[in-house]
Amino acid sequence: MAKRSLLIILGAFLVSVAVRVPQLDRPLSAHHEYCTAFTLIALTNWYEDGFATHHGVPSGGFVRQAEPLFPPDKFSRNERAIGTYYFSHPPLAYDLPYLLFSIFGTAPNVTGLQLFNLFFHLITTIALFFVLRSVFSESSVSPAPLFAALLYLFMPAPLWFHGNAYMSDLFVQNMWVLHLVFAIRVFQQKEAPSTSLLLRFGLTLFLTVYTSWLGVFAAATAVGIALWQWRTSTNRRTLLLLGVSVAAVVLAIGLSAFRYLQVVDASALIQHFTDRFAVRGSFAMPDGPLPHLKQMVINYRMGFLPVLIALGILLFVRVRRAHLFHEMNAPRLWLFVALTGIPVLLDHAFLLQYADHDFSALKAGPLLCGLSGIGISVFPKRWATVAIGATCLAGVLYFYKINPVGEKADERYAQEMELGSKIGKETSPDDVVFAIDLSAEPQVVWYAHRNIIRVGTIQQAEEFIRERGLQEGVVFQREGEGTDVHRIRPAN
Repeated sequence: MAKRSLLIILGAFLVSVAVRVPQLDRPLSAHHEYCTAFTLIALTNWYEDGFATHHGVPSGGFVRQAEPLFPPDKFSRNERAIGTYYFSHPPLAYDLPYLLFSIFGTAPNVTGLQLFNLFFHLITTIALFFVLRSVFSESSVSPAPLFAALLYLFMPAPLWFHGNAYMSDLFVQNMWVLHLVFAIRVFQQKEAPSTSLLLRFGLTLFLTVYTSWLGVFAAATAVGIALWQWRTSTNRRTLLLLGVSVAAVVLAIGLSAFRYLQVVDASALIQHFTDRFAVRGSFAMPDGPLPHLKQMVINYRMGFLPVLIALGILLFVRVRRAHLFHEMNAPRLWLFVALTGIPVLLDHAFLLQYADHDFSALKAGPLLCGLSGIGISVFPKRWATVAIGATCLAGVLYFYKINPVGEKADERYAQEMELGSKIGKETSPDDVVFAIDLSAEPQVVWYAHRNIIRVGTIQQAEEFIRERGLQEGVVFQREGEGTDVHRIRPAN
């Protein structure tokens, strides 16, 4: 049964790749592809300058070009670091593709990063399959694990964010679902887990935390479940799980801090995280939580509408025909819901402003697709197969609606590349480049291979140069449908 299901998943994955082929290696532009460009910029710094040169710290722009913008006599070490490097997430999502590009001796590029992302979509889908298998009793032959995996392959959010868009808070999904494979096994056992299983639980939790902050919430969930189980069974398993979970978090955050503290002081790093939490967290919202909750609803609609519709229908059927669900043989369903739901709930609760990004809904994919797969599996085989096929097809169609292909879409996708290419051709790497009424998004920076500073006027650009003791700069300014180029040399 498992081998046959895995072959079906592999075949379905190849179909999902075919669905995405028209989107791959297009000019980076819309729908969070600035994340992909941002990652490529950081990887390029490591590739061109050497990993050790930057102490393994990701950057927000091209570091060599940024150094003259922060002269040591005018800016402190911390100001230079905060203005140059990127500390918002732990670094594993940068380390792995950098390692791959280095092994192949290839400069970081769009296609390579997208193929890397696609490969992990397959890994995560297979992991979700095994997570769902652990939900059911040993004698169960339920198709729910396969159904959940298929749904996760073809919903709009996984299709896009496991393909075109790449960053730490997307890649963490892969490490987390892999961790769930071992977490659900650990918690379903009544006796102390084997050393091997405990090590795999701890290692995958470490990798999750070392990728992004969802891992901290996954660890908090593990600690909470362990304490809850301890109420009814006092044995050393609880102490082991608590110890391993805490150790994984401390080790991952400690290792991240060790790398980052090579370029910035601890006090400045803590202040940076405090500032970032103020704009991403749930405790300083000028307009209150309602706008962010509304945006979250939109995000879930964009990412998982077909699955949400299926869940709504299943809930209606569950109320009207409860007997269908009585023989599911899913004794560990509560554990699956807790492990996949609580970390996401904590993530949204503590980082509500960050949840404005529609990629935040991807984290709920295992729970939504898992519950849908389980619910659909209770119906007769023919009806269940039709329901899964229709839901997956709806996911693909909605994916194309959100991320269209065709001539108009090509024009939209090409804008940042064309602007970036123009800037790259008309400037040298030593030029200080400014943009007025033009995009300075990471996509433009990537194609220009230049750092771009947004200003409101030419006078602001001149003042920027004067304050830093620089000699000249180049200003790109929108004029009607075109772009004017001004070379400025402000008088001292």
